[in-house]
Amino acid sequence: MLQLINFFSNNKTGLLFVLLEVIAFVFILNSHSYHQSKYLSSANGISGSILKKSNSINNYFLLNNKNKALVKENELLKNQLEHTENQAISSINPLSKYKYTAATVISNPYTKRNNVLTIDKGSLDSIRPNMGVVLTNGIVGITLKVSRHYATVLSLLNNQAKINAKMKNSHHYGSLHWNGKDFTSVNLEDLPIQANIKKGDTIISGGKSVIFPEGIPIGSISDFVIDNKSYTNISIHLFADFSALHNVYVVKNSKKEEQLELEQNSVHE
Repeated sequence: MLQLINFFSNNKTGLLFVLLEVIAFVFILNSHSYHQSKYLSSANGISGSILKKSNSINNYFLLNNKNKALVKENELLKNQLEHTENQAISSINPLSKYKYTAATVISNPYTKRNNVLTIDKGSLDSIRPNMGVVLTNGIVGITLKVSRHYATVLSLLNNQAKINAKMKNSHHYGSLHWNGKDFTSVNLEDLPIQANIKKGDTIISGGKSVIFPEGIPIGSISDFVIDNKSYTNISIHLFADFSALHNVYVVKNSKKEEQLELEQNSVHE
């Protein structure tokens, strides 16, 4: 207490000056609307800037949750669209009913020659082996092994993968195969010369398997060679960026087992 009294006693002149300055500042604000408005404007500007930065930080941390919500919404819309299309064409193509389940890629060794991905959905989410995994702009691969909460996926960028594909502007089919070199492109094999292809033509999923729906965009022709009236080295530039896979969709064909059983029984007859 004595130290506090000594402080005020030793600095009374300076403290009196500061007090008078504060009183004068208050009188100026109260008597001059211009100064008052400038002060308030400045204070509002500072607080507004702080709130804006705070909101930006909150939005950053909320972005992950917003992204998950958008993925689930997209899953719902894809399933609703598929349901609508099925109702319209069910009398023509009863095998076109597909259900989509959103998943996240948690392991993606895309630089390896035989790539196997891992996603965060498993048997508890009705995921089974031999289901297609897709993006809105590409085919990712086919599920391999499934546990309760996870599944591995044979990537399109795997030397063992061969996936049916076709020209968007015709009904000529071929098979996609990765050469093990460039993760941005695959080769299209067994395409007949009658296809009359050109650079820039779009390649889509063929729909001749029970795994993938027809019409998923895959990529475009970037180069090819004509040798002995046949196509060779048809290079397809992939639309999907396999180095940045994150949100994907697992596709379930509700008529798959029926088709496979019928085809197997037909072979043994």
